[in-house]
Amino acid sequence: MEMGNINQILAIVRACDAVILATCAYDAPDARHVTNIMNRDTDDLKLYFMTSHDTPKVSQLESNNQCCLYYFDDKTRHAVRLYGTMEFVSDADIRRAHWRPEFEKFGYGGPDNPNFVLMRFVPNKYKYYVGEQQITGNL
Repeated sequence: MEMGNINQILAIVRACDAVILATCAYDAPDARHVTNIMNRDTDDLKLYFMTSHDTPKVSQLESNNQCCLYYFDDKTRHAVRLYGTMEFVSDADIRRAHWRPEFEKFGYGGPDNPNFVLMRFVPNKYKYYVGEQQITGNL
């Protein structure tokens, strides 16, 4: 993949407060908003997200970790879809490294709380739009 493509994708990812996560549910695809707060300063496409252990997305990803992220920058009208897998991060050091005190407002209580689920998205292909131009590729 060309570095120019990665840089354009990263610019879209960094610009968005929210992202849509689509998972494979048991009877139909399922999509929902997740916060992009952990990826505002990212320099690669291994992206991190947090959620609660009891959300449907956790059980869906445990059954099938294939998923899609959809970013849309409403200021530039640029969009990117990233396809790949979601991994659950159990390493305590990584969980602590990504923890921020402001996450307490979500009720997690800290990086070691069992209800705090840290997820890492690992992309394998992409499709993005810059204006009318569509660019696709594998990672």
